[in-house]
Amino acid sequence: MKVGQCPSCGAPIDFAAGSARVKVCEHCSTVVARGGAGLESVGKVAELADTESPVKVGLQGQWENVGFRVVGRLQKSHGAGAWDEWCLNFDDGREGWLAESEGQWNLLTPARDVTVPPYEKLEPLTAFSARDVRYVVEEVGAAQTVSAQGELPDFHTEHRYADATGPGGAFGSIDYGGEHPVMYLGRAVTLDALGFDRSELAPTPRREALAQARCTNCSGPLDLKAPDRAKRVACPYCGALLDVSHGELKLLQLLEKPPYEARLPLGAKGKLEGTEWTVLAFLIRSCRVEGVRYPWEEYLLWNREQGFRWLMLANGHWSFLTPIAAGECLFGMRVAKYGGVSFRQYQSVMATTDWVQGECYWELSAGEQAFAQEFVAPPLSVNVDQTEREATVTLGKMLTREQVIAAFGLKGALPWPQGVAPAQQNPWSARANEGWKWAGLWSVALLAVFIALSSMATRGQYLSKTVRLPAEAKSGSPEAMAFSAPFEIPHRTPLEVSVACPNLSNAWCGIQVDLINEKTDEVVSVYTEPSYYFGSDSDGSWSEGSRSDSKDTDEVEPGTYVMRTTASWDKPIDSFDVSVGGQGGPGAGCFLFFLLALFLYPVVASVAASQFETRKWEDSVFQVRRFDGGGE
Repeated sequence: MKVGQCPSCGAPIDFAAGSARVKVCEHCSTVVARGGAGLESVGKVAELADTESPVKVGLQGQWENVGFRVVGRLQKSHGAGAWDEWCLNFDDGREGWLAESEGQWNLLTPARDVTVPPYEKLEPLTAFSARDVRYVVEEVGAAQTVSAQGELPDFHTEHRYADATGPGGAFGSIDYGGEHPVMYLGRAVTLDALGFDRSELAPTPRREALAQARCTNCSGPLDLKAPDRAKRVACPYCGALLDVSHGELKLLQLLEKPPYEARLPLGAKGKLEGTEWTVLAFLIRSCRVEGVRYPWEEYLLWNREQGFRWLMLANGHWSFLTPIAAGECLFGMRVAKYGGVSFRQYQSVMATTDWVQGECYWELSAGEQAFAQEFVAPPLSVNVDQTEREATVTLGKMLTREQVIAAFGLKGALPWPQGVAPAQQNPWSARANEGWKWAGLWSVALLAVFIALSSMATRGQYLSKTVRLPAEAKSGSPEAMAFSAPFEIPHRTPLEVSVACPNLSNAWCGIQVDLINEKTDEVVSVYTEPSYYFGSDSDGSWSEGSRSDSKDTDEVEPGTYVMRTTASWDKPIDSFDVSVGGQGGPGAGCFLFFLLALFLYPVVASVAASQFETRKWEDSVFQVRRFDGGGE
């Protein structure tokens, strides 16, 4: 429907049927707003920057069985990066937005029934709820609308905003630019899911200046691997840090030469988790703890379909880092939860970017700082980099040196691991748990066998004799000594020697029993001492002790034996009974030996696991968070 003419250039301005209140003149880039009195100029916008976006005004698609059309475009910047937001008109009359940033797409619609939290209460990693969904803020800041195109529901040159993520791909954005702040809710999407015609998604070519780019400081050739994503490029020849965000190179600063070369060459390709990645950038970052600097290396990886990943190298230990939504995590006091797993906080430090080489997708500068936290659940880690404006969260997975060498086809020129890594899996923990499990199972089985054998064993009786003492015998004298006839012990076995004094009354007797092997003269000796006392007092009758006693021997050799007994007493006795028999079944000592042998390994493994954890956590670092000028 034709409404009127552009107030600036007089060109015809057409507004399609819908809720659009603003349209950008195609001829002079004037922002034209319609009102009760007609059309008026809101100002002019700059030329659209080349962001390599595949989406165009006029494209048609479908979401959840409802068709839509791309009617407008906003190009915004917060000073450290630019992004596009595309206005959608749905066939059912709804308004929507498709936000694009760093290759990520989010489809949003206004949620005017939701209470919007005050901007002043929001900062990275704070949480709020909307429509029973918990959102975590990832970015807050002030944005400026630098360019626009097509039809728009409204137009603000500057506004504050907050972006947040929730579980399951949920995404929320709050616009504080109008008279009343508006919350937009939706989710992460892919272009394929939006039903676009793939043939119409060809991105705008980058400017020719980046196809054959050269460093503006030393004129060295720059072979850009991802010119459509690069915002910063560090020259490998002179160390110049260049801005690429506007499609042309601009010198920002000169970086000092690093103390060593990158372990993974820029442009190198490697396959990790089934995807081929290209090394785009090499960074050296560090922190200071008690005045000591601790550096590490980070390598930015890129795949056109999968986006960006990181490889981190610290003390010879490698971690593969994948971006995750902050809204998928729960952060508590020194703990984080992700995917149902609890991660324990290992360190929190102020990390500084010391040096960079290659292409980066954000507007990086040397010396910038971020508050870095690491939570570990070996072999995984949740890593948070946080500034006053933004928080990025990654999920780390430990890789071995050999895995990195194989992935990038290196020839072993990588450092060996030193010490224990925060997310390194304890090699002894699983062994100890497995050892305790099997030791417990085998000990139960061993006990069952021992009980079964003991119950089934026959207790052989080799000798039973009543020894009568002469009336004139004195305690412990040769007259109190007696010998048995020879008897056979048929096999190697422990013995049980039992002595009974049936006539013992308020007295004791000691019987020394010596078993003498007739062939070897080896003597096996035991001493028994039955004692029995009884009486009565005011509480009634009482008794203590026993008229019999028994002792066990170690295993004795088979052979012919003679038993010698020597009696001693406090009151004379006239006789006592002696029996010698085999114990039968396995000995308790044998059982205890095997039991100790079973538990030796899990005990050793548990001690080793404890020592491993001690070495790991003695390097754990916690520092106070500060953003007052970036100090620690």
